[in-house]
Amino acid sequence: MGKITRWIFLFLGSSLVFSFASVRFPARGFAKILSDEAAQQRLSDYRSFILQDSNQSSFHRGFAMNFKLRHMPRRGSERVRTGTLLGPYLGSGVTRLLLKSDSGNKKNEYFLFQNGQTPKIWKSNFGDIQAKVITQTQSLEPLVLGMNQTAFDLLMPFIFWQAEYEMSGKVAGRPAHLFSFKCPVWMTEKKPNWHKITLALDDAYDAPLRVEILGVDQVPERTLILRSFKKLQDQWIVKEIDCRDRQTRSVTRMQITSSALGLDFDSSVFLPSGLSQSVQIDPKLFNSTD
Repeated sequence: MGKITRWIFLFLGSSLVFSFASVRFPARGFAKILSDEAAQQRLSDYRSFILQDSNQSSFHRGFAMNFKLRHMPRRGSERVRTGTLLGPYLGSGVTRLLLKSDSGNKKNEYFLFQNGQTPKIWKSNFGDIQAKVITQTQSLEPLVLGMNQTAFDLLMPFIFWQAEYEMSGKVAGRPAHLFSFKCPVWMTEKKPNWHKITLALDDAYDAPLRVEILGVDQVPERTLILRSFKKLQDQWIVKEIDCRDRQTRSVTRMQITSSALGLDFDSSVFLPSGLSQSVQIDPKLFNSTD
């Protein structure tokens, strides 16, 4: 296996526990400087990994992860939403997300993500006849009203955009390589102050350590920070990720609370036409990440 093929990457990845920090990309200290060619190859390898394809049927490789979204505003009470992430196999580029209702008057919400340079997103409520297409612009809107996490944050489609290698250094104490991606017009029309996105890839694992969306004044408007990880069944999974918003000074933490690996799913589960159908998984198959 390659150095990162033992990881479960939904939209996250790394190998160690990192503490939350509000400072911008602390890329200091020794780290190997890459040639432009080597840097682009690093990024290409990561792109290929998160969009692995299989020409054969995939069995016993599905995963399910229960998660909790904890929104921590600068002032006021915290809010929590729970849900489940499903995938047919590692590197399929397809993820299904269930957001459980927090009210008896609302239905569960289902999302289907297909990753890539131009990702596809669908949304459905339980019982809907047809799933609705979520546009690129709509992907910048919160998954839960009032929280920070968006579909764009989960998919990170900018990884497939034209990239510029900026430098190498240390991020959260890890040797890392920094890449920047210019925000396209459709994004700046929705978010006029957003200018570019910066990604730090871990040198040893080619895993994203931190993502920042910088404003025109180079101040981070939005920051994704990978906090902690857990080894389950000889595979590493992401346990926590923070999404910090500068304007509201709030943080939404996505925490994986339990996981089930080696599952079999019917292929219809990952089609828009089957998005609202219920998926039953034996609770005994889940292992806590605590």
